[in-house]
Amino acid sequence: MTRARKTFWALTSIALLTLLAGVPPQLGADPVQDAEKLQEEGNYQGAYDLLKGAKAELDGKLKDNKSRMRAQISALGSVKSTEDMEKIKAKNDELLAERKKLKEEQGKVEGALTEIAATIDFLPYKERDTLEAYEEFLVKYPDSPFVSVAQERIDDLQYEPYKETATAEAYQEFIARYPENPHVPEAQALLSDAIFEAYKNKGTAEAMEEYLREYPDSTHAAEAQVLLVALQYEPYKEMDSAEGYEEFLTRYPENPNAEEAQIRMEELQYAPYREQDTIEGYAEFLDRYPESPFSGEARGRLADLQYAPYKERDTVEGYDEFLTLYPDSTYAEEARGRMDDLQFEPFQEVNTVEGYEDFIATYPENSHVEEAGYLIEDLEYAPFEEEGTKEALENFIESFPTNRHVQDARSALEALEGPSEEQAAEGEPAPEPEEEEGGAPEEQPSSGEEDSAQ
Repeated sequence: MTRARKTFWALTSIALLTLLAGVPPQLGADPVQDAEKLQEEGNYQGAYDLLKGAKAELDGKLKDNKSRMRAQISALGSVKSTEDMEKIKAKNDELLAERKKLKEEQGKVEGALTEIAATIDFLPYKERDTLEAYEEFLVKYPDSPFVSVAQERIDDLQYEPYKETATAEAYQEFIARYPENPHVPEAQALLSDAIFEAYKNKGTAEAMEEYLREYPDSTHAAEAQVLLVALQYEPYKEMDSAEGYEEFLTRYPENPNAEEAQIRMEELQYAPYREQDTIEGYAEFLDRYPESPFSGEARGRLADLQYAPYKERDTVEGYDEFLTLYPDSTYAEEARGRMDDLQFEPFQEVNTVEGYEDFIATYPENSHVEEAGYLIEDLEYAPFEEEGTKEALENFIESFPTNRHVQDARSALEALEGPSEEQAAEGEPAPEPEEEEGGAPEEQPSSGEEDSAQ
């Protein structure tokens, strides 16, 4: 900062007449320093008068020095000895050193005097502190050291009213009217801020979209993008409805909140059906939203509700109806098994050959048909086995040649007959009876055991 500018900002608001008043103090050893002290006190006129007096005194001393130098020069014509010449030379050296020092002091005083004079000239314009005053000053004092200070103040005064208004329109007008003003870069930055705030205050996604279209390279572009994402999503999030999220996903599929919206939409789509918890509801849900992440839960619950009343009734007719209506149900196998059990149970209770034959004839596809066949064979063999005589066993073998107990009967016969004479002579045990081809089927549990197992 220049000395003139420092001086300018050090000025007080004392009235001009007050500043110019006062009696100059006595001249000190360093008038420039003394004048600076007076300026710090606001006594510019006193400083000016002090320096003016110092300049007059220095001018007189220089004039006297010049006269004495001329006298020395004149004395050279009457020099008669070397000693006198040396004295004159020595005196001349003193006078020249004195002149040099006086001129240095004079230069300092004149510089300070010029500056104070300029300050005094500048004070009335500074007191007015208007564009017109500073412009007038520049015209009147184009060489003043306060020219730069005045110009800076002109720049500030041009800018201040627009900065106080602080609107986009104000900054635009300032830049248009004063394109060379040094505050233009600041105004441009504030203009950018004001434009962004205007769009931001609208609080809509459409406003942010428009801003990004109009000002894609703005310093606020990144912030605008963040706001755009939030403004697109917030209305739908506040609405918090399946329809709202669906609309959001249709309009803004690239929005970073799309995944969250998708999850929430699916939750809201399923919620009323889960609350209703009916066959019709789950069927409708699966029809409307087959790809929903809740479709598995809905199918499971639908199957539960479909099966529950039939399981509660627990009748052949009920399970038959269930399988007719829901052949692909996850409970189909369980229902079929239970229906087979219920069809078989009354025949097990009767436990007769005729009953089991009727069962097989009536329900040829029942899973218990094979078991019924085994039970028939057991019942056929039971009385013969119980009698246990050779005649009874032979009659059984003859009467039921395909019964799986035929081999049992033969083994029992051989046991009754004992070992052959040849085997007895040799001390060998009777041979084990050969198994029929394919082996005898494993004995099935008796009716009582079957009931117990079930």
